[in-house]
Amino acid sequence: MSTAIELLKGSVTRVSQTFVSIIVAFFMMPFLIHELGDHWYGIWTVVGSLAAAYHLFDMGMASAVTRYVSRAFGTNDDRQANITINTALAIYIAIALVIILVSIAASFVSRGFIDNDADKDIIQWLVLIIGVSVALEFPFNALAGVANAKLRFHHVALVRIVMTLLGAGLTWWFISNGYGIVTLAVITFCTARISNILYYLICKSAFPALKLSRSLASRENSKELFKYSIWSFVIAIAYQMRNNVDNFVIAGFLSAASVTPYAIGLRLVDYVAQFLSQATNMFVPIFTAYHTKEDTRELHSKLLFITRLNLVLALIAGGGLVIFGDAFINRWMGPSYSEAYWVMVILLIGRMIGFANHPLNSAMYAANKHSIVAKIDVVEVGLNLTLSLILVRYYGLIGVSLGTMIPLLALRLFVLPALACRAIEMPVKDYYVCLIRPITATTLPLVGMYLWVHNSVKPESYSQIFALAALMTAVTAATGIKLGFSALEKSELRKVIPGRRLKLFL
Repeated sequence: MSTAIELLKGSVTRVSQTFVSIIVAFFMMPFLIHELGDHWYGIWTVVGSLAAAYHLFDMGMASAVTRYVSRAFGTNDDRQANITINTALAIYIAIALVIILVSIAASFVSRGFIDNDADKDIIQWLVLIIGVSVALEFPFNALAGVANAKLRFHHVALVRIVMTLLGAGLTWWFISNGYGIVTLAVITFCTARISNILYYLICKSAFPALKLSRSLASRENSKELFKYSIWSFVIAIAYQMRNNVDNFVIAGFLSAASVTPYAIGLRLVDYVAQFLSQATNMFVPIFTAYHTKEDTRELHSKLLFITRLNLVLALIAGGGLVIFGDAFINRWMGPSYSEAYWVMVILLIGRMIGFANHPLNSAMYAANKHSIVAKIDVVEVGLNLTLSLILVRYYGLIGVSLGTMIPLLALRLFVLPALACRAIEMPVKDYYVCLIRPITATTLPLVGMYLWVHNSVKPESYSQIFALAALMTAVTAATGIKLGFSALEKSELRKVIPGRRLKLFL
């Protein structure tokens, strides 16, 4: 099966996985709050936050494994791929042991935060079960490069969909029948183990030459992995800081209640960004193969093509939020949260620019130049905090939003393209020229739809909002694809778009 078809299948199933996860969370949250009560649901949320913190122990190693396994596959060197996998496996086993020890310590420490003696044992078991569960996932991260490099995104996403639905079904049955929060932790533990086993089988099927042996682990290879992963770790830390610093600024300078409208606007932007990322964030292995073969012409061509595709998707999704976000927030949360709309619009500008040039990030990872991305992210977080602290005093929530958007817009639109294009030896002019057609092709229908909706239609119900959003998507997508790509690129798109009617768009 062709690479394009595998990527299309992966894109569809990854988006479907995100959709299923959001829908399940939407229904399970009120169910668990009702069945467990505010106290125990709050405890479960805190334990979940602890588990999320454990994932920082990865230290960017998964991205390093993906890059070096992809490079080995690009040169058809199965032995080197196995060396990288087994070296990563040894590192991950050591990390897993550390997490288990930390979890044991945390389980005893957690008793000190609980006044009720009857609850102390339950809390201790929760922290221990979830901690061990996270630890047991880490050795399987050594196979991350196999699934990604062999483009098994479709299979991995299907497994995650099934596990999400299985976990939700088991949770509903057991909790409805009177079982408590420890049972919820056990369900999480068991579904994670099933998912791990299925993930191993997917990787083994994709790479039959896979061999797990301590003798294949290499100290030299571990140094290479750590050298690469450290910058990925910096990027992960910067990402967490960028996502959480605004809440502290708002709570500190305004009020805790002011965090709510900001969180509403941010949540909508995050949902859109998550869907878009799942659809197209799969190109590090492909760019790595081109870089390994020193095929710069093909690397540049595919990079510009994916950038145009990302830009069309960003304009459609972002434009949809701008057009219908006000009506949706009024219907969803009520008119008292109207300020959330302008928070959303401001944050959306920066995030959509960031998504549009994400292929540059992927190219930097592929070329082992991702230190450039890490340094830009660190500068961005510093500017974000500084501007937010200044502007919140004058403009409140809007000031915090601008403090986040301005550095993201400036660094992603001007600094990253200049540095990244130099790193991969591509003229920066080519990058900016490739943006003109998608912007021109999609802006006019979006402006027309905005004026029509806000001046004439003014939707109020969910059915009206979603029906008009579907119409906007169809019109803008048809225009964007028809006019936003070259004839050669459209011929490539025709190969992966199913159905004769859809091909008419091209």
